[in-house]
Amino acid sequence: MTLVARLLTAVVVVELMCAAIILGARAWRVAPLLPNEQLADPLIMPDLQRFADEAHRGTHGAWTNLGNGLLGKGFYAHAELAFREAVHHDQPSFPAQFGLAFSLDRMGRLVESSSEYAKVLDMPADSVTHSIALYALGRNALRGERQAEAVSFFRDNPRFTAAVYQAAKMLVRSGRPAEALPIVDGVLKLVPHALEFHFLRYRALAALGRERDAFVAAAMVERSADRVSLNFNTEFLGPLEQLTGVSRLLGHLDQGGNEGDSAERERQLRAIKDAIGDRPLYVTAAIDEQLVRAALINRNWSGAQDVIASLRKQGCENDWIIEAEGDLWQQQGDTQRAAEAWQRALLLAPKESLHRKLADHYGDAQPEERDYHLGHRALLEGIARYRENELAAALEPLALAAELLPENPSPWFYIGEMHFHLGNTRQAIEAYQQCLTIRPGHSRAQAKVRHLQTAH
Repeated sequence: MTLVARLLTAVVVVELMCAAIILGARAWRVAPLLPNEQLADPLIMPDLQRFADEAHRGTHGAWTNLGNGLLGKGFYAHAELAFREAVHHDQPSFPAQFGLAFSLDRMGRLVESSSEYAKVLDMPADSVTHSIALYALGRNALRGERQAEAVSFFRDNPRFTAAVYQAAKMLVRSGRPAEALPIVDGVLKLVPHALEFHFLRYRALAALGRERDAFVAAAMVERSADRVSLNFNTEFLGPLEQLTGVSRLLGHLDQGGNEGDSAERERQLRAIKDAIGDRPLYVTAAIDEQLVRAALINRNWSGAQDVIASLRKQGCENDWIIEAEGDLWQQQGDTQRAAEAWQRALLLAPKESLHRKLADHYGDAQPEERDYHLGHRALLEGIARYRENELAAALEPLALAAELLPENPSPWFYIGEMHFHLGNTRQAIEAYQQCLTIRPGHSRAQAKVRHLQTAH
């Protein structure tokens, strides 16, 4: 054999070996597994298929993206398989590791899940995510009825509010409220109107027999509107749910906020609506409402009417549909029919916007009806400011409501609430007594008066 022939033979052998390696790698490459489901949302499976194709091609991070997409739509078993591949193929693998642990968690495989969460703690990541993994370990221990282990996990996580809450709650439930109180009070110094912690404080004080302090704590429960997230699932899954399907389109739409071309927003909404068709999706109501409002802003009366007519044909009826219908009548000059629609909507939902529209409608020509709606609008404004912890600012609209609604006890009760929390005992008692003059059987006002009078 000549030298040239030998060289050619060597080249062919090398090429065959390379081809064998490439074909072998393709043969051993794991094919992504997607659920065989027919879903109401027609865009979910194509989006998941796109992630799967990228994973099959070996695109960096694609297995994690596929796992996240599956997780967001509740396909936990399929997500587990994707994340197991992602742990090996995607670097850094921290999101994949957490996704694997969470998938197992959702399927109730607590021992396996805890093992995977423990691996998260060994990986370099931000402290918040470590805290979530540690909290998940505590919650798994609690679900597995390993109380001592759960307490240990929660107490080792002092900067994660949900873990602190769980630790304090377990102390209260186990008959150790005195130990729980300093923990609860420490959080309330940082988050003064945390609803869950005020309720826990009330339970601890009641268990200790401190009735007067428990009464004040209960009043703070009524006042507090800040919610402490006690379940990381929603925060974790929310963004993942928007990776696929109609939710993805809505997420892109919401990123634009209220800025930009309102006509373009209406066009995008109609495109999403067309993609859904007649399928019964949970997001349809939100899309319809946004579409009607966008059409009204754009003075597209026929477009708004078409959506409302379609909803009525489906048997839908709620406050925003009726209010929008009233807005249509007003825009078209039929103010009487507009007012009738707003009145019907008001029966379903007491809203400041409805009272404002009706007050403007009645005006000076019908002062009694106008003042009724101005009074209720002021009452709702005062309560809203109360919920936002603007106690002094709430007094002005509440005083107006008391003036315009002389037979309604609610303005006086909430005036009493403002003074109660501001520490103005005399003014609070006077306001509660005014409430009781209008409605003698108002039990909450009676309880507050008894509490304040026995304190002095």
